[in-house]
Amino acid sequence: MVNLLTSLSVGVQHVSCSGESSIYIAAQLGRDDYLRQIFQGFDVQMKKDHIPVLFHDYSLSESGTDVPIYDVTIHQFMHTSTLQFPQHNPERKDGYCENDEAHEPSHDIPRSRSLVIDHEGSEKQVLKPNTRGDFIQDTFATLEEALSNIPEDVGFDLEIKYPRMHEALEAGIAPVSIEINIFVDTILDKIASFGRGRNIILSSLTPDICILLAIKQNAYPVIFITNAGKLPLSDKEKRAGSLQVAVRFAKQWGLAGVVTAADPLIMCPRLVEFIKSQGLICRTYNGLNKEPANVEIQVKAGIDLIVVDRVGLIHKTLGNLSV
Repeated sequence: MVNLLTSLSVGVQHVSCSGESSIYIAAQLGRDDYLRQIFQGFDVQMKKDHIPVLFHDYSLSESGTDVPIYDVTIHQFMHTSTLQFPQHNPERKDGYCENDEAHEPSHDIPRSRSLVIDHEGSEKQVLKPNTRGDFIQDTFATLEEALSNIPEDVGFDLEIKYPRMHEALEAGIAPVSIEINIFVDTILDKIASFGRGRNIILSSLTPDICILLAIKQNAYPVIFITNAGKLPLSDKEKRAGSLQVAVRFAKQWGLAGVVTAADPLIMCPRLVEFIKSQGLICRTYNGLNKEPANVEIQVKAGIDLIVVDRVGLIHKTLGNLSV
C-alpha cells in the first residue's frame, strides 16, 4: 500500500502547461503527521537588508538588469513587483504611478513562483539558468508573508538557495553573499516566529546550508539536494555531483534524506534500496517523472517522494499499482 501526499508546489520544479505540479509522498518522512496533506514549495533567498523572500532566480532580471538578489533592499524588491504587476496592487501607498501601460503583465494567470520556459532547439539562445528569459516570475512575497497568510494546514517545502561559487559565476553574479550563519539564523528565526504548527520540510543544494540547518534546529527534517545523475555533469561539488557521496554526507550530518534527479534511479532502481538502507528518505525530480512508466519503476523500487507535473495522469497510474 502506497501512502500519498499531494503538494501544489508551483515553480520549484518544471511546471506543466496546465500549471499543475505536485509532490507524491510514498512513505512517512519519519512522522505520521507529514502524511496526506498539501505541501507548497518555495525557494527562499535573502535581501540586502536581511529579509527572507520567496524568489527562484539568483538575480532580479525584472528590473531590466540582472541585479543579484542579495544586492537589493526589500523596498526595491517589492517596487519591482508592483511595476511588473500593477493590477495586484490597485491601491498604492508609495506614490508610484498606477496606470503605466508599459508595465502590464505578460501572462494572465498569477503564480507565486517561476515558470520554466523551454528553449530547446534554439541555437541563438545563450541564456543561463536563473537568468532573464528562463523564467516568468509573478508577484513577489516575503517568507513572513507566506507563513502568515497561507493556511496552517498547508505544509511548506522550503528550498534554501545560497549560491555556491560556480553557481554564482554561471549565473553571472559576483561570488559573494550574506554571511552564511546570519543567512540561516534569520530564516530559522522567521520560521520559529511565524511557522506555528505548520509542517515544514527544509532542503538545499548547498551542503553547508544543510549542515547548519541540521545543527541549529531539530524541529523540521532537512533534505540534501544533489545534481547526481544530471547531464551534463557540471557540478563542481562532489557532495552534490555524486549520489554515493551525497548519501554519505546526509548520513554523517543526520539529515533526513536526499533529493536526486530521477535519471540514475530509473536506470538502476536498486539505488533506491541503497539510499533507504542508510536510514534516509529518497526523493526524485525532473522531467522524466512526467512519464507514468518512469514513476511506476520508482514506486515499485520503494521511492519515498516523487515530484511530478502531470498530476491527474500520475495519480491514476499510482492508483493502479498494488504496492
